[in-house]
Amino acid sequence: MGSTTIQQPSQPQAPSVTSSMADYVQNYPALFNLTQQYAPQEAQMQVNLANQYAGQLGEAYKKAQEAMYPTETQITNSLNNQIQEGMSSDVPDWMKQEYLSNMNAQLGTNAGSNIGADYVSRGLLQQKQDWQNYYRNLGLSVTGRQPIYSAQSPSYTNQLQGYTPNSVLGYNSNIFGTQAGMYNTQYNAYAQNANQSPAWMNVVGTIGGAVAGGLTGGVGLGLGSLIAGGIAAGSRGSRG
Repeated sequence: MGSTTIQQPSQPQAPSVTSSMADYVQNYPALFNLTQQYAPQEAQMQVNLANQYAGQLGEAYKKAQEAMYPTETQITNSLNNQIQEGMSSDVPDWMKQEYLSNMNAQLGTNAGSNIGADYVSRGLLQQKQDWQNYYRNLGLSVTGRQPIYSAQSPSYTNQLQGYTPNSVLGYNSNIFGTQAGMYNTQYNAYAQNANQSPAWMNVVGTIGGAVAGGLTGGVGLGLGSLIAGGIAAGSRGSRG
C-alpha cells in the first residue's frame, strides 16, 4: 500500500543575480564554441545553394515576368537594344550638318580660321558626348525598372544573439514563478489535509462508541475501545 503520510512541501529557492550570472558565464563558452563550429558551415551551405539554384530561380522569375507582362517586356527589350547601340554610336550626319550650319552662321568670316576650326571641333565632340549620355541616362532609367538582385552576405544562426544576461535573468525568474505557483498549490492541499485530520478522529471515536454500545458485556466494550484506539494510533502515525 502507498504511504498516507502528509508532508509539507519544500518552498522553492528564489534565484539571485549572482546565481543567474553564474549560469550565464558557465554556459556562454559552450554556445560560443557551437557558433564557431556551425556558423561557417551554415554560411557555406548558403553559398552552395546560391551557386546551385540562384540562376535557375532568376530564370524562373524572368519567364514569369515575361508571361504576365508581355507588352511591357517587349518595350523594355526594344529600349535596351536602342540603348546599347546609342551608347557607342556617333551623332547622326543630319545633326552634324545642322550643328555646322549654325556654327558657320554664328562665326561668320571666322569659321575658316584656326580658332573657328578649333571651336567647331570641340563643339562636335561635346555633341557626341551629349548624344551618348542621353542613351546612358535612358539605360539607367530602364534598368531601375527591372528587378536586380543585390549580393548579400551569407546568413547563419547566431546562437549568442539571444543569449544575454537579461534573457538569463528573465528565464530564471519565470522558472521561479512557475515553481512558486506549484508550491502554493501543494501547500494549500497540505493545509487542507492537515485541517481535516481532527474531524476524521471524531468519526473514528463515534464508530468506536457505536460498536461498544451495540455489543453486550465487557467484551463488547473492550472490543469497541480497541478498534477506536487502533485507528487513532494509525492516524497519529500517518501524521507523524
